[in-house]
Amino acid sequence: MGGNAYNLPAIWALFRLETGSDLRKGEAEQAPAAVSRHQRRSFKAFLRILQVQAVLILAVSTACLLLGKVEAYSALLGGLLYLVPNLYFTLRALGNRQVATTARGVLANMYASEIGKMMLAVGLFTSTFLLVQPLSPFSLFGTFILLQLSGWMLHLRLFNTGS
Repeated sequence: MGGNAYNLPAIWALFRLETGSDLRKGEAEQAPAAVSRHQRRSFKAFLRILQVQAVLILAVSTACLLLGKVEAYSALLGGLLYLVPNLYFTLRALGNRQVATTARGVLANMYASEIGKMMLAVGLFTSTFLLVQPLSPFSLFGTFILLQLSGWMLHLRLFNTGS
């Protein structure tokens, strides 16, 4: 009988060593298929929000065309300065086909996506202010802020759980 005893701590250590994983109880119970299904739904919802915002950019830019050509392309640039980094984040964080199986992996992916989004936004803002002349700051920042507010409102409306 003594030969059938399992050394569970040693087996667990070997599993962690072989897989490079440090699963906790809650992480091990979560099925990758459920994560993938939730990820696909979230991805589609975020893309829908970005589509609505793209239409909003076109509407605001067209309305700004009444004020002038500089205001119109400044509004378009302001919208793109918001939309491109958010599209990057959505594709990187939620559009990734390789589903992380641990909470740590999901969190690391989200952090990396957010940092990339911020770096992209800084680079795009810098490029815009250095390369585009003349520029209407009111139209650019006004559209950027409008899209930020619309994003919050659309997220609240779309992900309202009723509680």
